[in-house]
Amino acid sequence: MQFDLNAAVLDWRDKLKQTSQFRAENLAELESHLRDSVARLQGQELSEEEAFLIATRRIGSVEQLATEFEKVNRNPMNKIIHGLVLVFFSIGCWFLWSLLTVCERALRHLVEGHGGFPLFTQLCLQLRPALYVLPLLALAWCVFVWFRKIDVRGSWMGFFAASASVIMLVTFPTVIATYLPLLKVLLTLSGSKS
Repeated sequence: MQFDLNAAVLDWRDKLKQTSQFRAENLAELESHLRDSVARLQGQELSEEEAFLIATRRIGSVEQLATEFEKVNRNPMNKIIHGLVLVFFSIGCWFLWSLLTVCERALRHLVEGHGGFPLFTQLCLQLRPALYVLPLLALAWCVFVWFRKIDVRGSWMGFFAASASVIMLVTFPTVIATYLPLLKVLLTLSGSKS
């Protein structure tokens, strides 16, 4: 069976591609380096197969290359931005928890004489502990990102979008839950005056 250099190079590149430490530009650079090395070795009167085997050994094994390119492709800003998003997300959750707590404590004596808190407000007050769980889930994701071996470019954007969406989805019912007791008291007071 005759040795096919192009097929061997594609097979070698596919093995590299199977590990996620390499970006497309890394693979193109390595292939170019490999082909140059093979051409130099063939100039020394080696066959294509011998030149290919020697060149791949000189470049290094897949594991060695993966370790090196993991270091090269690491993006520290991704981890920093994840941390900043986590901080702002946690502050947002704490603010919403505080809003519900202040509403419960400040309005409890007002609404007791008017039938208690509205059912939606009671539901939101019961779900208030979830505002502790959400930052813990975000923290777990950040720890995963900070300690995983590979960085995925732009992954902070997905985390930012998800945490911003969650904050918006939680803010709307929280504001309504704090507004309803005030509305209930005002309506009962205006109804009792007329």
